Amino acid sequence: MRQFRLMPLLVLALVLGAGTTPALAHYSEGPTTLGHELADGPIPDPEGDDQHGVDAGHLPASSSNVDLVGKLTTLTNQDGGIADVAAFGDYAYLAAFRPECVSRGGAGTGVHVVDISNPAAPAKVGFLAAEANSYVGEGVHVMRFGTRSILVHNNETCNSAAPVVSGFSVWDVTNPLSPVKLGQFGDTTPAVSPNQTYHTTHSVQGFVWNDKAYAVAQDNQDLKDVDIFDITPAILGTGPAVLVAEVGLEDWPGAINSFANGQSVFHHDMQQKVIGGRNFLLVSYWDAGQVLLNIDDPSNPVFVTDSDFTSPDPEFPSFTTPEGNSHQSYWSQDGRYLISTDEDFSPLRVLFEITSGPNRGQYGAGQFSWTVPVPEGGVTGSTVFGGSGCVADLNGNGVSDRVEVPSAATSGATVVVFSRGFCTFSEKVETGQLAGYGTVLIGNSHVASRNGLLTDSFLCGAKGHEFTVTVHGLCTGHRAMHLLFGDPPAYSSPEGYGAGGDLPGIGTLGASISASTVFDGWGYVHLHDATQPDLPELDTYAIPEAKDPAYKSGFGNLTVHEVKTDPRAGFNLAYFSWYSGGLRVARFGTGGLTEVGHYIAPGGSDFWGVVPLCTGQCLLNDRDRGRGKHNSKRPLLLMSDRDSGLWILRYTGKE
Repeated sequence: MRQFRLMPLLVLALVLGAGTTPALAHYSEGPTTLGHELADGPIPDPEGDDQHGVDAGHLPASSSNVDLVGKLTTLTNQDGGIADVAAFGDYAYLAAFRPECVSRGGAGTGVHVVDISNPAAPAKVGFLAAEANSYVGEGVHVMRFGTRSILVHNNETCNSAAPVVSGFSVWDVTNPLSPVKLGQFGDTTPAVSPNQTYHTTHSVQGFVWNDKAYAVAQDNQDLKDVDIFDITPAILGTGPAVLVAEVGLEDWPGAINSFANGQSVFHHDMQQKVIGGRNFLLVSYWDAGQVLLNIDDPSNPVFVTDSDFTSPDPEFPSFTTPEGNSHQSYWSQDGRYLISTDEDFSPLRVLFEITSGPNRGQYGAGQFSWTVPVPEGGVTGSTVFGGSGCVADLNGNGVSDRVEVPSAATSGATVVVFSRGFCTFSEKVETGQLAGYGTVLIGNSHVASRNGLLTDSFLCGAKGHEFTVTVHGLCTGHRAMHLLFGDPPAYSSPEGYGAGGDLPGIGTLGASISASTVFDGWGYVHLHDATQPDLPELDTYAIPEAKDPAYKSGFGNLTVHEVKTDPRAGFNLAYFSWYSGGLRVARFGTGGLTEVGHYIAPGGSDFWGVVPLCTGQCLLNDRDRGRGKHNSKRPLLLMSDRDSGLWILRYTGKE
């Protein structure tokens, strides 16, 4: 049958082998941070508030083929206080996100437990408190292990200056009204900060295989950023979870080929599925697309294939380089199709150029979402190197690096250039602002370029602290940062700001630059053929507003976020949480992707997570009893709204 066509190809790949290469040296950005971290803190703070965009404006209320069943909108009074949603049986579990950190004025972070046995009137019945100084975000997942229900959730850092456990948490929620924490676990290699017990993790998923329970954790602080743990001992009470596998891009030569705009390559999320008796893990790897691993032996993941973004960009064909940002993916129930989402919060692409000196030309760059936008006419200016831009004394001369930055009046330049790492992006931007510069440019570090594997990789991350921003903020690749100063790019020598480091001296004058922007749309959806090598793209879909320059600002975030597919056999329906675009429902198959329903609440929606829930709902009805179909009563659609809580919807259109 066609749905299993890929199986012989997978077996062939396993037989032929997928040779690995040694992983490059681990990240050392204060002390260890992966490219995914977006606030770049001493203890990485990857999910700054702005990673998931801003809340300015929204689309007007509307709906088509979707009914509101019930809602619980009192789970937070913080803007952006709710993150992911999971469900199991008669209960939903919603993450209390970073704004709920006590250090940020919130009520506390963890996981809200909501009774949805009466979907029209969901009620909060409990709360799983996170460890002090941690918050829960992308990863909340519940699975069945024997007779027990096990919940896992991620942990990231509220305040990088305070002690934190981090890692991921394991709970027994067999009785959701009386949950039992089974432990907190994570990666400790390479060594993390003295303030921190485990690496931070952005997402985690549990699965059961061969009578053992596992958790796959995204690792923010290691090049080998796909971590697989055997959590069986923790569940049975015989010991802690055991790290059984660590892999990353450098272990998959077959995935190191074409990359999307920005070349930001890191593990963001994952999906595990058993197909044809084989165990697979699909890793969403941002600008590298989807990476498919065989995990029949979870201690030895084997590369099978990967997807590539197509050129030109299918939704914006004027761009040869596609946007990328592969955030999450999900298989169809039968494994024939794969749907992936691209999370792109920047509808404007930066056109960056070195305009003087021997290295004139165009280079990749971006702009920070929380700095003053680049105006329509662009920005120009001459550059000076400012070192780290951090308040700390990183070159060991007894003087704060911030104090060492020459003022704009002294240097005569209008753009100050800092190297990424060791402190937050916003600390660097504030340093440049205080020194009188109108534009701050942050060049990528050795480690975030994966030590030279991605020479032009750049990432404009989140605002790590609050201050009034009055300047433009740009980011560019490590190579371009060196070339600005006529300096040969280096990736292997010590990266530092003092003697022995490979960065230009503080106060070194560089070439001039220009930066302007052009509309390239918000994030959208890809449909892949999961039965073929390379997971070829069959179709893409974006909501109309995401492609319209009139909606580039003022209407909230118009990028897609998460996707789930209908759990019933024979129903190829996909459900998307689209932030301010609300819930979107699409039919998919050989004919591509077609939207068939949507819902945006009165006052606007800001949907983060989506879960189609069949337990107790998807029952046989008379219409389908004689047609060989199962579970044909429509699932409830559980949506987490960042600013309120839980919304329960149901698709009513043609199936």
